[in-house]
Amino acid sequence: MKIPACYYMIEPSIAHVTKSDKNNIEVNDRKRILVLGGGFAGIEVLRRLENKFENDFTIDISMVSKDNFFLFTPMLPEVVSGMIETRHIVTPVRAFCKRARFYEATIRSIDFQKRQVTISNEMDIKNEPANWHDHTLDYDYLVIALGGETNFFGMKDVKKYSYTMKSLGDAIVLRNHVIDMLEQVSIEQDGDLRKSLMTFIVVGGGFAGVETVGELNALVRDAVRDFYNDIDIKDIRVVLVNATDKILPEVSSDLSKFTTQKLKESGIEIILENPVSSATASTVKLKDGISMGTRTLIWAGGVTPETIVKELQCEHDKGGRIIVDEYLVVKGFDGVYALGDCASITDKNTGRPYPPTAQNAVEQAKAVARNLISTIRGGNKVSFNYKSRGIMAQIGKRKGVGILFGMKTHGLLAWMIWRTYYLSHLPTLEKKLRVVLDWTIDLFFKPDITRLKIFTENQVNNL
Repeated sequence: MKIPACYYMIEPSIAHVTKSDKNNIEVNDRKRILVLGGGFAGIEVLRRLENKFENDFTIDISMVSKDNFFLFTPMLPEVVSGMIETRHIVTPVRAFCKRARFYEATIRSIDFQKRQVTISNEMDIKNEPANWHDHTLDYDYLVIALGGETNFFGMKDVKKYSYTMKSLGDAIVLRNHVIDMLEQVSIEQDGDLRKSLMTFIVVGGGFAGVETVGELNALVRDAVRDFYNDIDIKDIRVVLVNATDKILPEVSSDLSKFTTQKLKESGIEIILENPVSSATASTVKLKDGISMGTRTLIWAGGVTPETIVKELQCEHDKGGRIIVDEYLVVKGFDGVYALGDCASITDKNTGRPYPPTAQNAVEQAKAVARNLISTIRGGNKVSFNYKSRGIMAQIGKRKGVGILFGMKTHGLLAWMIWRTYYLSHLPTLEKKLRVVLDWTIDLFFKPDITRLKIFTENQVNNL
């Protein structure tokens, strides 16, 4: 089914071209903007375009995302520890759509020559095979903000046996699994098996890995201390494995060393310059031959663009990200923009590509929105040249590290700044209040170790 973006009116059984209900503008005179991806970059572009063109019905705006919600990923590790309730860090995409159309669908193909995007939605019927329906969206301007997926560097065994931290489902499944390991330890009598059940390994020394291992460590130790009297807390082993010689390479060496020190003080083992080489259901093997028994391997070892991005007929860097010019336009294709984790643009301040962070994605989105508005309305485009205002990371309960406006900070103050910064960027007042309430409750009560036995989407599909 062909659906030119934004100007088909969808009825139960038919799609037909119509004129605007507002000002009788013929659809052929409209400018169609299509945004792909509902993450930080895509949502920020959408918000700015809607604010500018809210009453201009010559402009049609559409968004496509595989999920119907925006996930505030910086707080995802706190879902694992149970400090924040799941729904409090997600906002429906439609809450941002004042007049834009939204399609929850999978992107099948992007054709730059025809200016078309093919999407597919799944008709899910219980106990029946998935039924996919393809649709075509036409565009005049395209914004590619598809983010990335977990990079396993070709290690299929690691991919098979590890847990990831990219989605809300990942956090829920990981939390349930960790609590299940503690329940199994309470039953199991075999010494070696108990040891492996109490060993938790996180791979990746970047922000995702460090924040995940900090929250995981807090969850396990608090749960054992408060609820599992038959488990000796000294037997808990939480390990952070990193391929390079330091963790948090984005911060200064002294802050990296401070982070290492504080993680060790909280009981976390750190293994550097020794990447994971293979994994089984019960072991993890490192490059130097060390083998560790574990039933919990969490992979936070990097991000790579989605396959559809890598296969686009345009220039890519070595990692598969789309190469864009200073205006974030895909080279060779006017009217097509790429940004966020799936785009590669060199930082003039460092000479290296901008790292895939939420902060950079939002700033790129501001530039893309302004350049789109300038192209449509007339005006000068702006080149993207952004210098980070700061880098922050939480490293466990009430501890953090960071650089803010060139000033180094750590400990409780850094943790408070981290929370204040991200709280201010949460969309909607409702979500802000709910998260503040979650944080307040955490100060006075023991952790909730309820394990909800739910199916993952893959398990449901395999029933």
